Amino acid sequence: MAIVTNSFMEGVSGAIGQEIVFKKYYGETVVSKMPDMSKRVLSAKQIEQNERMSLATIYAKYIYKTEEGKIIARIRLKLPAHKSLFHALVKEFLDQNKKNTLEEMDKNLDKSLTPNV
Repeated sequence: MAIVTNSFMEGVSGAIGQEIVFKKYYGETVVSKMPDMSKRVLSAKQIEQNERMSLATIYAKYIYKTEEGKIIARIRLKLPAHKSLFHALVKEFLDQNKKNTLEEMDKNLDKSLTPNV
């Protein structure tokens, strides 16, 4: 890992191909090789949290599709214009389903996504 002191590279972040990564640590740009995540093993709790986040993201994307849905959600959540609606929708879904199992969350998501007739 190398710290970049060149002002030309200041503020650079991201990856070049699958080999080099530019990161920011405490205001300094660091260059390192791409981490090898192929041998990473997730715990059961991490897998469950990833699935919960996936369901919450589906919910937020569904509401975020239409301009009308965004306006209604922003009013319902009493969210100021400078706050992220997408993040607020994800948080809302996760908070509503905090104590539910994944199966219950999935059912709640289905209920949320079906139009009221």
